[in-house]
Amino acid sequence: MNDIRIGHDVRIGLEVHVYLRTNAKLFCACSADVLASASPNSNVCPVCTGQPGAKPMAPNAAALEAAIDVARALGSTLRPRARFLRKHYFYPDLPANYQRTSEPLAEGGSLARARLREMHVEEDPGAFDPESGLVDYDRSGAPLLEIVTEPDFESPAHARRFLGELRLVLNYLGAWREEAGTKTDCNVSVAGGERAEVKNVNSVRNVERALQHEVERQLAARAKAEALPRETRHFDEATGRTTRSRAKESEADYRYLWDPDLLPVDVASVAASRPVAEAPLARRARLAAALGAAEDDVSPLFEERALVDAYEVVASHAGADAAFAFFVRDVRGELEYRKVAFAASGFEIQGLARLVEAVRDKRVTPHVATSILRGRTTLEVELRQAGAESDVARAAHDALASNPKAVADYRAGKSTALNFLVGQTMKTLRGRAPADEVRAAVEAALRG
Repeated sequence: MNDIRIGHDVRIGLEVHVYLRTNAKLFCACSADVLASASPNSNVCPVCTGQPGAKPMAPNAAALEAAIDVARALGSTLRPRARFLRKHYFYPDLPANYQRTSEPLAEGGSLARARLREMHVEEDPGAFDPESGLVDYDRSGAPLLEIVTEPDFESPAHARRFLGELRLVLNYLGAWREEAGTKTDCNVSVAGGERAEVKNVNSVRNVERALQHEVERQLAARAKAEALPRETRHFDEATGRTTRSRAKESEADYRYLWDPDLLPVDVASVAASRPVAEAPLARRARLAAALGAAEDDVSPLFEERALVDAYEVVASHAGADAAFAFFVRDVRGELEYRKVAFAASGFEIQGLARLVEAVRDKRVTPHVATSILRGRTTLEVELRQAGAESDVARAAHDALASNPKAVADYRAGKSTALNFLVGQTMKTLRGRAPADEVRAAVEAALRG
């Protein structure tokens, strides 16, 4: 894809919706696992289907905690309290004809050279299929974190970079359902004109493609003096193009009202209960500086907090460079092969430290270390074998040093001298090694 640079006449901003990892939905006890339903509309209740008289439960505390953790990680300022509002619009996927969304829980912060405007927690609508006219409400009510940026993106590739960094932070925190992905609304305007919003783009690559097409479309229309109305558009993955869906609502059209069924959220109190830790990107910068590496090279360690935690423990024992090479190459490779997280792998951190030390000290080879990690052998067996091999080699060299005439005879062409040297080596070892192994060691010593 040929990336386009954005001039001052083009503005791009994003609204990213992240599925938070919780057991229950935001306002009811239904499962929040939006991909686990056996059949459509099997994971619903009166609350998440907007039945008359159904009252929401208090907001899911785990969702609020996850949102606060993400806000802190991105350097946002938490607000002391926030109300839940009813955002009114009419579409088949919204059974109550309004969506519950919070006032901003946090404001400000930045990521990948883009400023963040605010973050909200809200409930997901259902899934409407316009071709069949059917609606599946299984995901209705699932907790979403909405992250709204300023229009700071220099290009579609910049937006893709932002989303990649966001995924890294979310993975590190364990805050989202990665398997459910994200839904991103892409906002584009040119030359101060009306804004088009490309709704619900569902992958990082597709966000870049949608922005590429939408910028090109609006610039071409502006060059022809064509009107660019305020509208909502849809991205077609097959064609890579955006198409008009409907006129875009204004803030006033949503008729925001404070939800009378919900009390304000005490954000400050929830935040006070959460541990304050080093922000993941600050930690990445620290480790990259210690290694003398680029931050992108260190990023693979941050796919899971338990992985980088283990790396730092091993690095403190075996050295940063040796630990980094082993974790990025072997540990991550084994995790990907098994399709498990580090926390579920069964890898014992002290055992990894001993293994990395053995590789660093050349007591085992990297190839052998990989076999040990995969459970094909053990470090103790390999070290014992390596020790035995070194004993044979040492005995062979001692035999040569003690019998210079036999060495000279062998090199003069007397093959019987080799048998004598093998015998002397076997005598030293007292039969602790097989004859063929001893013969190989003597021949190697003679070559050396």
